[in-house]
Amino acid sequence: MPYADSGGTAIYYEVEGDEAGTGLLFAHGAGGNAGIWYQQVEYFAGLGYRCVTFDHRTFARTPADPATCHPQQFRDDALAVLDAAGVARAHVVGQSMGGFTVLRLALDAPERVLSLTMSATPGGLPNDNPTPAVRGLLSSTGSGGDGVIATMSRATLQDPLKVRLYRVINGFNTQFSFANLGALGGYVVSFDEAQALGCPVLFIAGAEDPLFPASLLQSYVPHLPNAACEVVTDAGHSPYFEQPEVFNALLNAHMRATEP
Repeated sequence: MPYADSGGTAIYYEVEGDEAGTGLLFAHGAGGNAGIWYQQVEYFAGLGYRCVTFDHRTFARTPADPATCHPQQFRDDALAVLDAAGVARAHVVGQSMGGFTVLRLALDAPERVLSLTMSATPGGLPNDNPTPAVRGLLSSTGSGGDGVIATMSRATLQDPLKVRLYRVINGFNTQFSFANLGALGGYVVSFDEAQALGCPVLFIAGAEDPLFPASLLQSYVPHLPNAACEVVTDAGHSPYFEQPEVFNALLNAHMRATEP
């Protein structure tokens, strides 16, 4: 199994697709790990992209000290994974917690980022009135599966096979607890800092997301130099998992618009 060294921590990663293809990095949320992107990897590898997924520290195959879980370290881990995978530049996609990773990456290593996609996440942008659902998860000591499942849409919750699959993938996160993410609660990327983003940004929101509502993500668009927001119906907090065909089409269009 491939691992990237990030300051002495071994970060598990996977690479699929054309070795000469354009890089596409996926950073999962707190209910997932590298495996959660299976519906994106198959699709985009088939289009010729070089897809890179990884387990954030303390998730699945990346054991680590929980005290090291903060956005700057996540950024360094993502850079280590890109280096190990031999990917010089990539489109980067972050789901929920992963948004903190990729926003920091885009700000601090803009030469490595072709485009930025923020799925159901503020990524540290100001959120002055967090919803009760956000406060509940951040104060939880659970491992994430049931908590994230509860944020899915009504349509998703009526599909027992999809719910079970999500729970099975989350079950590999044997060392993770939401208590590990305390550093994210007080972490803020100001709008002034976000103005430095040099790549196109797409927010993808779930119409039924109780954590980061579509209205919140839409409110960020005027504060960024080249941003847009798309809302996915019949999706809650995990549009990439709940409505993968719609998500993939939106992501594909966003990336294609940035390529010559």
